[in-house]
Amino acid sequence: MSSSSSSYFDVDAILAEEELIPCSTLFDFSHLAHLDPDDTGDGDYLAESSRIKMPLWAVREWAMLGFVRLSLPRHYGRKARERLEADPGDADLRKKNERYFSAGRMLVDLIEQSSWKVANAIAASPGWRQNARRTAHTRALEQVREEAEELKRTLLKTFAGARLRRTFDWALSTGGDDDVSHYLSKLTEMEQRLFQRGAMAVAAKEQWTLFGNRRLWMHKRNISKTTTPTATEGSRPVTPEDAGRNKRQRR
Repeated sequence: MSSSSSSYFDVDAILAEEELIPCSTLFDFSHLAHLDPDDTGDGDYLAESSRIKMPLWAVREWAMLGFVRLSLPRHYGRKARERLEADPGDADLRKKNERYFSAGRMLVDLIEQSSWKVANAIAASPGWRQNARRTAHTRALEQVREEAEELKRTLLKTFAGARLRRTFDWALSTGGDDDVSHYLSKLTEMEQRLFQRGAMAVAAKEQWTLFGNRRLWMHKRNISKTTTPTATEGSRPVTPEDAGRNKRQRR
């Protein structure tokens, strides 16, 4: 589970980590030939430089150990980002991934952490620095890290920009009888929760407008627990005349 997740049992985080991540193997792997979609079934080895796709939760440790080189899925790639930045409001992100923003954030975190760890390991090894293959691998790590930074900016700009304003506009102006199913069908899971929070806030405000100025009734049990000063026998309320008399006596 990603360290950025709020809880180990966060269902949204678990589902977001099902995002398939394309990657290239940097070693030969035994008994993993079935991971290669082009495998003919003749051997048990997953050859080096094989292009495979694995869920984010499954590829995390391999990436941190430098066994594979990660790439961005197509809907997070450069062309997809350009189209998204050109018209973020009408993009159907739910069709790409119901948890588009959550999965993208986890992928960016993984790329940053794994690239930093593997690059430091390469720099600490003199033999690796002299190896042409490792040099090429380091350049590839820098490239995918730069793409991850661009993806992070695009995700933030898309989530907190026109889509967020439009979602709140719909939530704050939509009545209970309006059909918003077509609009909600394009929103990701996170955006739908924001819409529901906004709609609940509008409903609560309307309830307060109708009933907020009425008398508040307390439960008898709560009234019995409160202590109020009681007047002693023979006492009477203090009048303004009594206050003035007491003031003259103090003088």
